[in-house]
Amino acid sequence: MSDLGHPEKPSVLALELFQPNPDVLYSLDATAHLAGVSRRSVLICCRAGLVRPVFQPPHGMMAFTEEAIYTVRRIADVRAAHGIDVSWIKTMFDLLDEVERLRAEVRFLSKR
Repeated sequence: MSDLGHPEKPSVLALELFQPNPDVLYSLDATAHLAGVSRRSVLICCRAGLVRPVFQPPHGMMAFTEEAIYTVRRIADVRAAHGIDVSWIKTMFDLLDEVERLRAEVRFLSKR
């Protein structure tokens, strides 16, 4: 019998939600490695405003959060699958942010 329908027993096919740890920072090299892209790709994402590095004093070295790594990975996947350039991806991410903002506004207004 299949265990997929049992709520008490987690499925081996269940997706695990990504929950970034805000206290962990990664270097540019580590970020590129974990995202599966080149250092140049990470820097292009930064220059386009898609990812924001955290600068650690006193040396001003770039450091990135797990959320930034996840974003770089998403960008690389979209570029590989659809051949879309970074400027279009930026537009797409801006639109997704606006949709989320509008959804939050609708939820807020519907609770009044």
